[in-house]
Amino acid sequence: MDLFSHALLPYLLGRFLRLRREHLATLVLGGVAPDLDALIVWINQIYPTSHLLVHRGFTHTFLFGFFLAAILLFLVSRDPVKARSRGLVTEELQFSPLTLAYAYAGIISHLFLDFLTSGGVPLFYPLTAARYSAEIFSPIEVAIMIAALLFMAKLFHDRPEMKIDKKVSAAFLIILLLVSGIRLEGKEAANGFHDESFEVYPDSNLFQWTILKNDSDNNRFLISKFNLFAGLLPDNRSYPQQNIIPHKKGFESALDSAESLPQVKLFRWKSRAVAINASESEGHWIIEYYDPVIMAQYGSWGPLNAAARGLGSIRIRADENGAEVI
Repeated sequence: MDLFSHALLPYLLGRFLRLRREHLATLVLGGVAPDLDALIVWINQIYPTSHLLVHRGFTHTFLFGFFLAAILLFLVSRDPVKARSRGLVTEELQFSPLTLAYAYAGIISHLFLDFLTSGGVPLFYPLTAARYSAEIFSPIEVAIMIAALLFMAKLFHDRPEMKIDKKVSAAFLIILLLVSGIRLEGKEAANGFHDESFEVYPDSNLFQWTILKNDSDNNRFLISKFNLFAGLLPDNRSYPQQNIIPHKKGFESALDSAESLPQVKLFRWKSRAVAINASESEGHWIIEYYDPVIMAQYGSWGPLNAAARGLGSIRIRADENGAEVI
């Protein structure tokens, strides 16, 4: 989910429960805190590591989420910070077991919302890096994001009172329920067109789903699209799982070198499926890892093709002596 929704839903919940202003503020603070991982993802650019120092990584877990809530609440409750942010946050935030509980409740709300979206979150890291997802919403649901943004704009326009407008609140909740209903109906309908060997992923199009079949017997990933109104679409695609010259000398050792890179490990961790293109070039192997689901959803649309390549693929130069990202 987007940052605005992560802030707004805890706010609406807190107002419904009639929380005190300082408790409401800590609930919202926890609701947005996990996305502060945007401040540390640069570490992987300077010092690549397979640890989850990425967006929706270690901050999106039950364990580290608690420590994140505690650290952030401690910082914002210090007098120098409160003095500098008094024009933005008027509540006298305090660090206490009760406010920490509200901040952690906000963290849980964030994890729950991201669990509902495609890709999910590694809830139990570091015990396991497995991601958990209900695969109901796309990572950014445009309709919900726009509604949340407009609601937040209205809320800040009414400062300092920031009183909730019941009609505006009802309108947002109606949009949220409507989008949820469309997504649930679409997923149920898409599930009726395949068996358990297929996986269904929400598309950026609210009414559309991407269906993936791992046809390992034929070394292929099969992609089809389902639209809630049109049913199965004719836009079917097939991607080779490994597109290389069979038994080519040196490929296996080059692949081992590539697979040892932390960037490749993280790419495999975040991808729905991983296909490989490989070719020789001047004594090296150029190995491209790509996610066929991302490519099918975005790669065919001109304006998003470059973004899809950046998000859904990674290229490696490798041989038996080592590998590097290019």
